Formats: sequence, C-alpha cells, structure tokens
Amino acid sequence: MHTSRVFKSSPQCKPSPDGRFVATLGSSAISIRSTASLRLVNVVRLPPELSGPVSGFLWAPSSSRVLVSTADQIQIFSAVDSSFHATIRNPASAGGKAPVIYFGARDTEVLACSAFGLKLAIIDLSTSKVVEIGNPKFHHPSSASRGLSIRPDTGHLALLTRVGGKDVISIHDPATRQVERSWCPETIDGQGLSWTRDGQWLLLWESPAQGRRLFLYTPDGQHFRTIGASGLSQGQSSNADAILEPGIKVCQLSSNAELCAIGDHSRRVAVLSTQTWRETVSLLHPSTIVPMDTLQVWQEQLGAAGERRSTHAFLRATQMVAPPGPWPDAKSAVSVSPGCSLAAFDASSTLLATRLDDSPGTIWIWDVAAAELRAVLIFHSNAGFSWHPSSRELLLVTCQDDARHGASFVWDPVSNGPTSVSPEDYLPAVKAVGKTRVSWINRESEFPELLLADAERCMLLSLSDAGDGPNPWQDDGGGEWDGASAAREDGETTGRPAVLDVEDISALDDTFSFRNA
Repeated sequence: MHTSRVFKSSPQCKPSPDGRFVATLGSSAISIRSTASLRLVNVVRLPPELSGPVSGFLWAPSSSRVLVSTADQIQIFSAVDSSFHATIRNPASAGGKAPVIYFGARDTEVLACSAFGLKLAIIDLSTSKVVEIGNPKFHHPSSASRGLSIRPDTGHLALLTRVGGKDVISIHDPATRQVERSWCPETIDGQGLSWTRDGQWLLLWESPAQGRRLFLYTPDGQHFRTIGASGLSQGQSSNADAILEPGIKVCQLSSNAELCAIGDHSRRVAVLSTQTWRETVSLLHPSTIVPMDTLQVWQEQLGAAGERRSTHAFLRATQMVAPPGPWPDAKSAVSVSPGCSLAAFDASSTLLATRLDDSPGTIWIWDVAAAELRAVLIFHSNAGFSWHPSSRELLLVTCQDDARHGASFVWDPVSNGPTSVSPEDYLPAVKAVGKTRVSWINRESEFPELLLADAERCMLLSLSDAGDGPNPWQDDGGGEWDGASAAREDGETTGRPAVLDVEDISALDDTFSFRNA
C-alpha cells in the first residue's frame, strides 16, 4: 500500500464529505488540509470566547464549512477562506449540557436539540431566524438521528415528537421549516423514521417491545400501508406466534432506494423491495457455518503474547465453525439479546453486511440478489464496520475493544482475507497516542483511500501497490512531519462574523433574538 507523509493531528480530525479536505481541530485553530497535495489550504483561528470542552466538530454537507460547538455556543467557519463566520449563542442548551448538533439540508441551516429533549431549534444563518419545535422524542447523541430525517432533493424535514404520551410526526417546509402537515401515527412507541433515498416514502417503525410493525407514508404524509408481523416473517412462524415475538431492531435502506433490510430479535433478516413493499429475500444466519467454494470463512489469528507490536493474520476455515459469543472482556456485563441490530448495504446495493448482537465479533456478508452468504469474518473482539461510500464491495472493519487500539481491516470479495490497516502498523511510533481512528476518504481517485490517525498524528493510505503505479502523494514536497499547522495557529482570520444570540432559554416557549455584530 502507498502512504503519505505524517502530519499533525488531534483527537478531532475528520475528512470532508467529498473527500477533498481533512480538518484538524487544535487548541486555538482549525487546520484544513488538501487530501490531494497534503498542503494546508486554510488555518482558522478560534475566537477566545469559544471555551469549554468541545462537544461537536462537523463538516457541512457541501464540504464548504466546518462547525465547532460547546455547551453554550456554536461557531461555523468557511473551510477554505475567511468569507464566512457565524456564532450561535445558547443553542437550545439547558443545565449546562451540550446540545446535539447537526447541519440541516443546507450549509446555512443548523439543527440543535437540547440535552433534555425540551426543544429542537432550527437555525437559519442566512436570515438570522429560528424555528423552535418542542418535545423531540429522541435527544441523546446516540439516538437523536433516529427522530429526524431530511428528504433527499427537496429538503423537507420529517420529525418525530411525543406529546401527551402519543407520537406525533410532522413534515416541515424546506425553506421556512413551518409545519406543512402533522399527524399521530398508530404507534405505541415509535423508534425511528427515515425517508427512502429517492424521497418517495417515509418509513416509521415500532419499538421492538410492541411487535413487528413498519408504517409507510407518502411524501405528503398520507398513510399507505402498515407491514405487520405476518408480512415480515414469510412463513417462519405462525401469525399468532409472530405477533408475540419482539419486533424491529434495525431498518436499513439501500443506496439505490430499491431495498430495505429489516432485522429483529431472531437470526433472520428480511429484505423488502421498495417497489412492492413485499419481502423478496430472507437471510437466515446459521448457528454453524460450513465453508464452501462460494463461502469464505476467515478467522483472525493473533500474534503471540509479549510481542512488541500485535500482528494480525487470517486463516481460511475449511471445516465447520460456530461463531463465538460476546468476548469476556466486553465492556457490557449484562446479558445480550439475540438478533441483528447492525446492517448496511454496500455502494452498489448488491452486498449486505450484518452483525448479530449475540456474536458481536462476527461480520456476515450476504449476496442479496442470490440470497446467499458470501463471506463470514470472525474477529477476537467486538467489531463494527462501514462500507466505502462510493466504491462497491469494499468493507472497513474496526475492532471496538479498547485493548485492540482500534485495530482495523479492509476486506473485499477477491482479497485473501481481511488486510490490516491499523494506525499502529503505519504511524512511526512504538505505541499509538490516544484513541486511534480509521475512516474512508470519499474523493475521486484511482484507488480507494483511508485516513489513519491517533491523537497526535495523521496520514493517508492508498489501497494500491507498487505495481499499480506511483505513490499519489510522492510529489507533495513535504517532509515526514509537518509542524506548519502549529506554527500558523496564531494567524488571524478576517471577515465580519454574523453573531446569533439567544437571550433566554429558561422557558420552553422562549424565542431567540438575534443581532448582527
């Protein structure tokens, strides 16, 4: 593999959505670096009033702006120049807790959900106006995204709130964010909603404790169909038994908007066609796996204890193997419920990766069209995964156990097992500093690329070999270590910031007031 030189990093280091830049948040400045040349394109000095722990560091959807948030304010900066700077004070915060922050449908729209779920503030930076919506159902950082969804292309916002013990869905105008339609769905405890990728359907699913029910709505909020337990079981059990079984744990849509994968508390995942909303494929995770020519089973082999640097090798199984259960050193000591709560389609929507909660170290790769298991990857710790955003059939697996220091691997169907891409294998240090991270770089390039980082250093990795051509970063002109960002953190930014100030957040119905500085 080809690697770039090492450059300065921090615990907050993220690639832009279009893959052209990497933003690194330092103590007093944000450094923006080009992924093509590795040169700094901008250094944004943080204002002195931005104090306290950083709760959010985000790229705008267009990759033109970056956002930094603390408990009492949000700062938004232009990424490559100093043409824009906005400040939002007291953004729906309460009790000193940092709100959950998202960019909206546009770079000029910010969504701030208060820490205790009192309200969701939709802030329009272009008009200095705010729309407040009370009682968003989900407000914790791990779940807030399940309660809102922005429709592709049009930008309509669908929001799930709860008032008086009842769920309420509202659809908001893409420009004004005023309510266009709202209704109470027939849910007892809705657990998530999402637009399909083509924006033709709005999905809402019920809590697992309330049975298997998936509600379908048209873009204007008209109820189209409710898919119940019988429609999601495909003869696996009687209708009476299916009604009593726990319901949906995960609802995942494909990037081509043609498929929807539903996982529940069983070992089965149902794949529905969004054209007919009927089950087309049923994927059953076997309790024992029999390797075949068409089914790869790769088991991780750890190096001997006491080695200075851990080594990773994978052995292809030739005999029947059973996926292991949760590892003894797992953080959670509580019993794990069975079923699938993690699933994702690849960029081509032909492969589906799943993980069962009762065997969190095993990743299952399914060929959806053939309804066959193509590969099983077995690791020695709990593992998460993410497909490459645009390259098909390319999977990144990251071990989630702290003792593994974020060990990461790349797999594709033609590889000879997963390949290690861990930061400790490439960064020039005996031991990685802080938490290590590996993420995809989603830019147009001949070969896929990754960002490898720990708390102090970063580098880029190209999934290409010497025989594939020259190193894409061989002409960047820098040394192995670049301290330029630290030297330029004292640089000043120019431009007049737009300051948005919330006068009082003590009452739920208080409104924001704004002033231009």
